[in-house]
Parts: sequence; C-alpha cells; structure tokens
Amino acid sequence: MATSRQISRQILPLLAAFAVAAAGDCAAQSLFQEQELPNPGNTPSPVFPVPTERQMQWYETEFYGFSHYGPNTFVGTEWGNDRPSDPTEFAPAALPDCQQWVDAMAAAGMRGAVIISKHHDGFCLWPTGSTEFNVLHGAGVSKEVNILKQFADACRANGMKFGVYVSPWDASSPLYATDAYVTDVLLKQITEICTGYGPMFEIWFDGAMGGGGYYGGSEMQNRTIDKTVYYDWENVADSIHKMQPGCVVWGREFRWCGNEDGFSGRTCWANFNSKEVFIEQQNNTGVEDGLLFIPSESDVRTTSKWFWTAEEKAKTPEQLFKIYLETIGRNSTLIMNCAPDDKGKMPDNVVESLKGLGKLLDERLAKDFAAGRHATADKVRTPGNFGADNVTDGCKDTYWTTNDGDTSGSVTIDLKRRRGIHYVMLQEYIRLGQRVRAFDIETSIDGRDWQPFAEGTTIGYKRIMAKDDNTDSYGEATEARYVRVNIRDSHTCPLLHTISIY
Repeated sequence: MATSRQISRQILPLLAAFAVAAAGDCAAQSLFQEQELPNPGNTPSPVFPVPTERQMQWYETEFYGFSHYGPNTFVGTEWGNDRPSDPTEFAPAALPDCQQWVDAMAAAGMRGAVIISKHHDGFCLWPTGSTEFNVLHGAGVSKEVNILKQFADACRANGMKFGVYVSPWDASSPLYATDAYVTDVLLKQITEICTGYGPMFEIWFDGAMGGGGYYGGSEMQNRTIDKTVYYDWENVADSIHKMQPGCVVWGREFRWCGNEDGFSGRTCWANFNSKEVFIEQQNNTGVEDGLLFIPSESDVRTTSKWFWTAEEKAKTPEQLFKIYLETIGRNSTLIMNCAPDDKGKMPDNVVESLKGLGKLLDERLAKDFAAGRHATADKVRTPGNFGADNVTDGCKDTYWTTNDGDTSGSVTIDLKRRRGIHYVMLQEYIRLGQRVRAFDIETSIDGRDWQPFAEGTTIGYKRIMAKDDNTDSYGEATEARYVRVNIRDSHTCPLLHTISIY
C-alpha cells in the first residue's frame, strides 16, 4: 500500500505540469479559486436608519462646551434684537482670554467646544466682509479681536474639537427675509467660517427665524419667513460638507433635545422622522420607527442665562453631574454653556464648578470594575466573534449579539470580588442601528440569588443606569460580585459593544 508521502510525490508533479500548461494560456484561470461567501463574518444585518461616519465621530465626542460672548455681554441682555444695531456696544478693554475659557472646559472633561460667532443681533465676532456690523467697528480693542481664530487656536492647544454657532436670523441686516440675505450675507459668513479656521466638528444654526413674538419684535412683524424653505438647508448642508467633511450640521444631522434644562428622555431614540418639524416632546424621545438617523443633543447653561451678567451664579458640581447622567447617560450628547464675563474671562464660580464636575467624573466614572473581566451569555451568535467577553474587552468595534430572530438575551459579568456599585453603563453597537426596546439589570453576591438594580427602555450610543435609575444623588453603593444585563426586547438581535460597572 502506498503511503501518503508516496501519493503526494506522485500527485505534485502532475499539478506542477498542469500549472505550467495553464501559464502558457493567457486566458487560463488559477487552478484554485478562493470561495467568496456573501457574509463570511456572519455580521448581523443593519436595522435602518444607521449613522454616517461623521455622525459617529460627533457622538463619540459626547461632551463639549458652548461660549456665548458678544455685545450682549456688555449690555446685560440675551437676544439683542430689541435695540438699534450699534457695533460700539461690543467694547472689550482687553483681548478675551479664550485659552482660559477652553482650559476651564477641558478641566470638566469636555472634548470639544463651540463658539458663538454671530448671535441673533447679527454682530460678527470676526473681521468679515459680509457686513460692517462686526469687530472692526466695535469699541475698546475690538479691532484686534477675531474670536474664531482665538477660540480655534485654544481648542487645538488643548487637543479639543472646534465648532461654531452662527445665527441664521439676523436682526441687524436690512436684507433679512429677502433672497439676497441668504446668498450675500449668510452663505458668505458660512464660507468664511468653514474655510478660514481649520477643521470643525459641529455647526449650530438655532431655530430662531425672526417674525413676531418670541423670536422677533415690532421691527420684524412684516418680515416673517418660512425657514423650511427660505434657507434651503439641504444645499447649505451639502456646501458645508464639501468645505468641512467632518462637520455635522444642526437640524440636519442632530436635533435639539426639546428643552434647555439639561435632560434627555429616559426613552431616547436616535431615529427621527423630519428635519423640518420639531415637536418638543418628540425631540426628547425621538421616534422609534423614524426613517432618519438624527440623534439628540442637549443644550444647557452652567448659570441661569446664556450671556454673562454680574449677578450670575454657577450650578454646583453635583447639579452638573446630574445633568451629565441625564443627557450623555440617556443617549444624547451634551453641549454646556460657559459664558465669559465683560473682562473676557471665565468667571471664577464657573471655573470652580467645571473643575468640580471634572473631579466627580474622575471619581465616579473612571474606574471600570468590568474592564477585562470574564463575561458569559445565555445566547451567542454563531458562527463568528460575538462572545460575551466582547463587552468587557475595551474595544468599541467588537460586540456581543445573538442569532437572527433572538430578540432577547442575558450577559453576566463576574467582577471576581465584591464591589460597591453605583452605575452600570451600556453601549449598543449603533453603527448597525439602534435596536433595544427594553432591558433590566440585576446584581448578585453569590451568582445564585439575584436582586433588581434598574430597568429601562432604550440604550443607544450610551445609557448610564444608577440604582433604580435615580439620578438625584450619588447614594449608597450596591454590594455585588456579579452583574447581569437582561435584554428583554429588541427590534432584532441586540448588539452590545460595552458594559461598564462603576
């Protein structure tokens, strides 16, 4: 009987001869064809809508600042649309210290910052060719101010992302509500901003549109516009993306959360149905079956007003931490206003509160007890790399999931020893769409007897759960060695890329 080695010696020359013959034929194909499977990794199908890469980069920024500064800072108002346009109201005695502003934001844990370049009064805080109502005509050292350059440079010095707010409504422009305003004023301003100050991660446009009532005044009564048509936002956004490929556009790629009080809905879908019509309650919760991916951004003030006034008091670090939990911890991003004073400095009380918030975040949400720990699941998708350990491996691109058709499942993490637990953080792999409708969390000391910790509905990009979902205080820790996350309902197979325990 021939051995396997002898057979190999007999076959290999034949294969070599075949290969030589084939090589002489210019039309010959390789003897061995690599099989092409339609989904070799067994990746779950997406649940639409799904985010763009630009939206994912924005989501991962999570927490960033907002600085309202301008003529209103010097006259003690919020809107600036109720008086004649006077550039000399902007009267800084010294250059604003944008580096100090951004340093204070960085101390709070912010990863980016957005500057007011033009508010509703129409005053431009950079030397622009679009209007004379700008820093070149202000008082004091106004001619030396270019808030966009100073702020962008400060952000880059801190390794933070840079963004801009520019009000579409302009109470000073005689062209407002005519076609010429959009082409000759607003688009020129947007182009100057997008081409002159480096990469931007976000551009804010606000919903103020002029007209009577809250957003207008007597001077605007006859100039009400339909903002859904007037600004031609789709083309504006397309132009911005050509100049700033990484910049998300307010109202097109993310939505206002529906309030300025610093809370997102406990149920919060990134899905939405309209880029034009915003209903406050719907903004807060999103639309489960929405056809568009337009996630929520929560805007809030560190004080009671957007622009600085002498009597302003800052919220305490504990109040700011609660806001953090109820926004970033509920599938929203957080933009927190930190208004500098008329001397161009961030007020001491705001600086101290921001430092205090950063300290609380370090103390309460930095040490992840689950990192690197072994996890098990009652259901795991096969074949493929979808095991439970993916939720503790520190990689946002690996995830646990179940087989198609399984809309529930449980993941259990062994912390190796008893820990005092305050928060459990969950993150879906939303690159393939938001899925989870209902979940709960349990804890155990021995792995046999389980106690309820918290329950919720949506997860999305990030969900931070306190005991009983109570964000009012830090509270007493729950002693446990084991933590179990139960997905009770999902659109289709749930995908979790991270579970963290603090």
